[in-house]
Amino acid sequence: MSTRGHTVRDEHPGRSILVSSILACSVLGGCATAPRLTAEDKRKDIEFLARWARDYSPLVGLNEKYKGTPSYEALLPRYIEFAEQAQSDEDLYLVASGYFSIIGASGHAYLVPDNYLKWNRVGTFFKTVNLGITPAQFQQARYWPKLANGLSTRAHPPFRVVGREGRYFTGDDWQYDGTAVPKGSEILKVNGMTCSRYLEFIKENTSLKYDAYPKGWVDYFLMIVDESPSFKGWWVDFALPSGAELAAFVPKVKGFPGPTQEKAQAVEPRENCVCLELTDQVGYIRIGSFMGSPLDFVFKRFIQRDRKKIRTFLERSHGKYDRLIIDVRDNSGGDPAYVYDNLICPFLDQPVTYEHAVGLKRRFLEDTNKSVLRQLCKTMVPKHVIDVQEATPPEGFDAGEWVFYEITRRLEPSKRYGFRGDIYILINRGCFSACDDYASTAKRIGFAKLAGQSTGGVGGIGYCMTPFVRLPTSGMIFALDAHLPMNPDGTFTALHGLEPDIRLPDADPPRSITREDLLKDEWIQRIIAEP
Repeated sequence: MSTRGHTVRDEHPGRSILVSSILACSVLGGCATAPRLTAEDKRKDIEFLARWARDYSPLVGLNEKYKGTPSYEALLPRYIEFAEQAQSDEDLYLVASGYFSIIGASGHAYLVPDNYLKWNRVGTFFKTVNLGITPAQFQQARYWPKLANGLSTRAHPPFRVVGREGRYFTGDDWQYDGTAVPKGSEILKVNGMTCSRYLEFIKENTSLKYDAYPKGWVDYFLMIVDESPSFKGWWVDFALPSGAELAAFVPKVKGFPGPTQEKAQAVEPRENCVCLELTDQVGYIRIGSFMGSPLDFVFKRFIQRDRKKIRTFLERSHGKYDRLIIDVRDNSGGDPAYVYDNLICPFLDQPVTYEHAVGLKRRFLEDTNKSVLRQLCKTMVPKHVIDVQEATPPEGFDAGEWVFYEITRRLEPSKRYGFRGDIYILINRGCFSACDDYASTAKRIGFAKLAGQSTGGVGGIGYCMTPFVRLPTSGMIFALDAHLPMNPDGTFTALHGLEPDIRLPDADPPRSITREDLLKDEWIQRIIAEP
């Protein structure tokens, strides 16, 4: 540190660490208390969401056009009324979440979880984060994800329900107080109502009323809603196959009922990065995520750790592999730096330059605080961006409302991995965010072939990080995309995902990430057999 032009050495460096630790603990401490809100306060939050969608969202109009999403503008009066009538914080959250689900039907869209709020609060306090939200506002917002995590909105009976032509039957045997309710017993009444009347009741009087989407799916399940915090289950009148009738209390089971047939899932290893030799000619790398924790955006140690592991694996192969499979199926993304530093640049022999287009609403750029905008944009690995030029908007986009940029990126080779064969990247609908970025970059520079099925579309190579949207009175903080990345073919990543180069049919994933199970995987067999 310095004083009056003289440099003074800190003789007690541990003291600085201790002071920083105490400050961090004081910032992380404290309680997130429930806000006291009037009906007018609640109304303002819903109106704020609608204005944000109208002025800043690049996706609401496209969602309505391409995905058939309900109109957020047409539904605004309904949700204002819901908000004004909300009798509890739980109700207000369900109202705001229901309206948000329309506005955030594509792209990154979620209530920011508590751990992200906590660490952004610390970053804001130490001025390493600037998202236009104060430490106190981050602390206030922590109340809402904690409340949301404790809510139960879905419940089901301890047996499957099977619907046939407006009538409902048990799909499994069940016991009540020592009496058997056999599979195939008909459900005559629920809580004293016919099945059709009960369905009307829950659609109009439970959390389902906040859902703007068609509710026909509810008819399939019949008993699917946790009606209130004190709700324990249903009184059901059954007609047994024997002809007898039975009235029984059916206890609820929290959550959404599982599918009739469990979806096959690979048993993931503890390690995020797994490197295996499949055959003498084929190597395999599995990356579960591009993110460890919120702190990994700062320290990057997990990137360095995985890169070292990949390098060691490929060096030990002594160049014998002519194919390398990089498996990122169901990778939900994370830090784009992982993609460039671990999975692209160490495979390059020379620099590559490529372009991509991104659209934003002009008002978002004009109204966002310039220092906040710089923070949002600098996190998208700006060291790779060498030019940004405003471009003519695509057909159907008003230049008065939209700004489109042609962004040029240049990737420089880093210390080369010991591999020079063909690379195949396995992708599917579970690939999101930075994983979409990885697939899109690979397609543009042509250093690998994408194999599998279209990505999930929540990402793509963008212009800025997803901003946080804070509701002004309740303090809830949501994340919502403000940019519109485009695929190389001109489609929109958030709406359509990214198409693979080699489309593969539906298939169960491997049972586990082991050599034995991977060699049985249909997709991997196809890649090994590629001419």
